[in-house]
Amino acid sequence: MRLANSGRSQWLGATLFGAACILVVPGLRAEGTGSAPGRSPAQWLQSIQQAAQRANYTGTIVYQRGDEVRSSRLIHFFDGKTASERVQTLDGRPREFIRQGDEVRCLYPQLRRVIVEHAGRRASFPALGDAGAGSVLEHYSLRSGARERVAGVECQVLQFYPMDALRYGYRLCIDPNSGLLLKVQVLAHDEGIIEQIAFSDVHIGEAISPGQLKPSFSTAGWEVVRRESRAVELSQQGWSVTAPSGFWRLTEIERQLGADAEHSALQAVYSDGLATVSVFIEPGATLPADADAQASHGPLSAVTRQVADARVTVVGEVPPATARFFADSVRFVAVH
Repeated sequence: MRLANSGRSQWLGATLFGAACILVVPGLRAEGTGSAPGRSPAQWLQSIQQAAQRANYTGTIVYQRGDEVRSSRLIHFFDGKTASERVQTLDGRPREFIRQGDEVRCLYPQLRRVIVEHAGRRASFPALGDAGAGSVLEHYSLRSGARERVAGVECQVLQFYPMDALRYGYRLCIDPNSGLLLKVQVLAHDEGIIEQIAFSDVHIGEAISPGQLKPSFSTAGWEVVRRESRAVELSQQGWSVTAPSGFWRLTEIERQLGADAEHSALQAVYSDGLATVSVFIEPGATLPADADAQASHGPLSAVTRQVADARVTVVGEVPPATARFFADSVRFVAVH
């Protein structure tokens, strides 16, 4: 199966579509200890999550990983009940993604195709879920730093240090007024930057018209592909997954793959609040004998292995050993 981006770009509007980053000053580090003035660590995490969903904002985001740099234009609107957004890629082939509530439309003008999916419960950043911010802080220590500027906005720096080797560190820059996350850096254990995402320009709280959320292409006559998904319980399908310490399950679904309604996969999504991991189980899909594959690219790690008659793929922005832990934990137990 094709592996999707596991979600680092979800930190802005909880989308999966674009992402990004500006250059940072070499050697710039958070200083001091404890939470930033005026808010506890848990309150900062809650502010970031709420702003990503409920704030109105537009801007350009730039994503950098190694020598790869991409940019996208983002419009995010909240009407008091439902979040909507439009993301346009600015590099490579033109693509556009429009979300309203849990429905996502992916527009590919060169193919004249629209793919419609229902995202269900999405892993926002931070993905606090039912566990709350306190659970995040059981596995990361927080250090606050001096203010810096991102896209012309003065922001508060917070750095999360992992307490074990199962996860990476994070350096966040947050608009203290709205709580919107303006920049995130994923850090290796030596604090080297693995990946960066940031606004290069941003407008927060300005009026947004409905027309700004409409497609920029006429889709008349385009092929429409609908990929359905439904909530399931993996245990009822005979599968079990054991997550490492500090990770909790966000959702379990059965997802249609491609245009073939007969080809589907089970997907379980886990998070520790900052890192997110997806476990895909494809019954009936096989690997060549002894073909146990592992790969990594920047912070993204993936492991594929055969379990019973199914191909299991784990992908997430975690160290390779964490992805391997998830993959090796997958078991099939016959349902009685």
